[in-house]
Amino acid sequence: MESNKQKVAGGLFWSYGERILAQLVSLVVSIVLARLLTPENYGVISIVMIFITFCDAIVTGGFGNAIVQKKDADEMDVNTMLCCSIATSFLLYAVVFLAAPAIARFYQMDIVRPILRVLGLRLLISGVNSIQRAWIQKRMLFKRFFISTSFGTVLSAIVGIAMAYMGMGAWALVAQYLTNSFVDTVVLLITNDWKPRLQFSWPRARNMLSYGWKVLVTTVVYTIESDLRSLIIGKKFGSADLAYYDQGKKFPNLLVTNINTSISNVMFPVLAQSQSDSERLKRLCRRAVRIGIYLLSPLLVGLIGVADTFVVAVLTEKWAPCIPYLRILALVFLVRPFMTTCQQSILSVGRSDVTLKLEIVINVVAIGILFYAVFVLESVISVALGTLITEIVGMAMTMYYENKIIGYTCREQLEDLLPSLTLSMIMGALVYFLHFLSLNPLLTLGLQVAVGAAFYLAVSIAIQFEPFVYLVQMLQEKFRSARMNRILSKCIRSKR
Repeated sequence: MESNKQKVAGGLFWSYGERILAQLVSLVVSIVLARLLTPENYGVISIVMIFITFCDAIVTGGFGNAIVQKKDADEMDVNTMLCCSIATSFLLYAVVFLAAPAIARFYQMDIVRPILRVLGLRLLISGVNSIQRAWIQKRMLFKRFFISTSFGTVLSAIVGIAMAYMGMGAWALVAQYLTNSFVDTVVLLITNDWKPRLQFSWPRARNMLSYGWKVLVTTVVYTIESDLRSLIIGKKFGSADLAYYDQGKKFPNLLVTNINTSISNVMFPVLAQSQSDSERLKRLCRRAVRIGIYLLSPLLVGLIGVADTFVVAVLTEKWAPCIPYLRILALVFLVRPFMTTCQQSILSVGRSDVTLKLEIVINVVAIGILFYAVFVLESVISVALGTLITEIVGMAMTMYYENKIIGYTCREQLEDLLPSLTLSMIMGALVYFLHFLSLNPLLTLGLQVAVGAAFYLAVSIAIQFEPFVYLVQMLQEKFRSARMNRILSKCIRSKR
C-alpha cells in the first residue's frame, strides 16, 4: 500500500505539474493576447468577470469543500452535493441573464449584455466541474487534473489566439474562458471513475451544508470585496484604468494561484485526515508554509525587480501604466500562500466559523480603505496600496488564530517565513540593478531571469536550504530510478 508520504509526494508532483503547465501556457497566451488586444477589450472582460466571478464563488465555494472535509464521504454524498451545485448554478445563470441589460446600462457599454449572457454559461459548467474536482482531490488522484488541465489549457489557448488574430476583440477572451472550462469538465468526465447521478439525500445535504455554508459565505465575502474593488474602479475611473489595474494583478495572481492551488489541493485532504492529531497537523502545516514561501517568494520578488523590463519587452509600451500596480500587487500576493495554508489547517479541524469571522473582519477593513482611496484620495494607486494594507491586517489576524487553534506560534511562523523572504529580497535587488544596463529590453529580461534563478538555486544548494532539500527528496520519492536519484543526489549532501 502506498505510504502517506508517497501520496503527498505524488500529489504534489502531479499538482505542481498541472499548475506549472497551466502557468506556462497562460503566460504565453496572456502575452500574445495583450499584444493583439487593446486595454479597452480587456476592460470589458474585466467588468463582466466581476459578476461571473462572484456567482462562480457561490457555485464552487462550499459544496466541494464539504466533500473533502468529511472523512467518510461516499458517492451518495457526492451526488447530493452535485444536485445542490447544479441547482445553484442554474439559478445564478438565470439571474445573470436577466440582469445583463441593467448592468450594461450601468456601465453605458452595450457589448457587456451579450458577453455577460454568453460567458455566464461558464456557471453551468462549474456546477459539475467543482464537484468532480472535489471528489478527485479527496482521493488525491491529481494526475487526472494534470490530464484535464493539459487539454483544456492548450485547446483554449489555440481558440483564443486564433479568434484574436481574426479581429474578434473581447470575444476571443470569452471563447478562451468557455473552451477551457468545457474541455476540462469533459476530460474529467471521461477519466474519472465516478459518474454524476441525480441522487439526493436531504439528511446528507443538511449534515454537509452545516460545514459547507460557512466556507461558502467566507468565499462569497472575500469575492465581494475583491469584485467591489474592480466594480468601483471600472465605474469611477473607466474601463482602461480597470484594464491596467487588472493587468498589473494578472501576473502575480497567475504565479500565486497556480502554486497556491497545488499546495491547497494536496494539503487540505491530508490535513483533514490528521485533524485528530494536533502535533502532526502542525508539522504538516509548517512544512506546507515553508515550501510555499520558498517556491513563490523568488517569483514574486523577482517580478517586482524585473517589472519595468518585463512590461516593455513582453507586453509593449501600451501597457506601461500597469507597472506600479504590478509591483504593489506582487507584494499583496506574497503572503497569500501562508494565509491559505493556515486557513486550510483551521478548516481541516472543522473551524469554518473562524475563517468566516476572519473574512468578515478583514473585508470590513478592506471596504473602508477602498472607499477612502476612491472617494477621498481619488486614485487607482491608492486602491492598490489600500489592498496591501488590508493584506497586512489579514496576515496579522491569521497568525493570531493559527497560534490559538493549531498551536503554531507567531515566532514559529516568522521562523518559517523569513529565511526564504530574505534570500528572495537579496535576489530581487540583484536583478533590479541589472535593469540599468544599456541593453535591449528582451535581452535584459533574459539576463535578469537567468541571474536571479542561478543565484537563488546556487545559494539553496550551498547552504543546504531545508525546503530545497525536502523538495529534492520528494522528487527522489517520486522517481525511484537509479539514474534519476544519482542526478538529484548531486544537489544535496548524502546523510552519514
